[in-house]
Amino acid sequence: MRGKSLLLLALLLGLASVRPMPAAAASAHAAAVSQPYWRPEVFRVEGDLRHSLYASLAAVIPDTFLNARERAYMAWEIADIFRWQADFTRDIRPGDRFRILFERLRSTDGELRYGRMLAADLVVGGRMLRAFEFDDPQGHTAFYDGNGVSLRRSFLRVPVEFRRISSGFAAARFHPILQRWRKHEGIDYAAEPGAPVMAVAEGVVVRAGNAGGYGKLVEIRHANGVVTRYGHLSRFGSGIRPGTRVAQGQCIGYVGATGLATGPHLHYEFRVKGVATDPRTLSEEDGTPIPTDIRPAFDAAVSELTNQLAPALAGDLARGAM
Repeated sequence: MRGKSLLLLALLLGLASVRPMPAAAASAHAAAVSQPYWRPEVFRVEGDLRHSLYASLAAVIPDTFLNARERAYMAWEIADIFRWQADFTRDIRPGDRFRILFERLRSTDGELRYGRMLAADLVVGGRMLRAFEFDDPQGHTAFYDGNGVSLRRSFLRVPVEFRRISSGFAAARFHPILQRWRKHEGIDYAAEPGAPVMAVAEGVVVRAGNAGGYGKLVEIRHANGVVTRYGHLSRFGSGIRPGTRVAQGQCIGYVGATGLATGPHLHYEFRVKGVATDPRTLSEEDGTPIPTDIRPAFDAAVSELTNQLAPALAGDLARGAM
């Protein structure tokens, strides 16, 4: 989990003071905590969701329990688990809260590190979100809601960390450069120059090059006749060329102002069988349900995790939940 999309998750969380680890360092750190001399301890913590997920954790988890670096890993994992359901930089509202059950690792030398998330109850933007970790018989780990539906979805909500939507999907928009009215078949996300742009779903790159008014453009073909376009890029991601297969969340380019653009932004299009569609109006599809043959084991695991996650006496963080 630690080595995946750390730059994207740092942007989603607004971790201005905590920089993502390089992939090699993250892999080494993950390997270190998997050594047998680390003893897992289970704890429960809860609190208010503030302006960022990291700040919310820092408010209730002192440095003596987990240092800033380990709290950042914890925040990254929570954001990764709920990346299809919530944007922690924009969705948080007054009254939102979190309650999480997690493992902390203690070495024989007394060093403390964050281990893994076991379960979470969150209220984000007034919506209740739940997650339970479950390992299938083959050893594959995934997170599900309380009904046994995977939290993973086919498409990410947005492809870039943005400041604002500078131009929405519209049947007619006055083009600031061409000085005439024309359709706007996508969404313009004003963003920092050079911000990484992510593929919203796995697919195959069908175009990566200059494309007139789009400037530097990446076009990706996905399943079920869906095509996404990412325009005005400053440059392309490593290895991005026609025929390249990309994974969901993979960096395919960087925000720029190439083509007909008045400033740095991403022009994002979502087309279904050739028809431009406003991605913000798409209904959120259901995730994959837990297989029926392992549902009893899943229900038993959720029951145990729910009991540990339930409010208990004060001082859970100090004493642990088990």
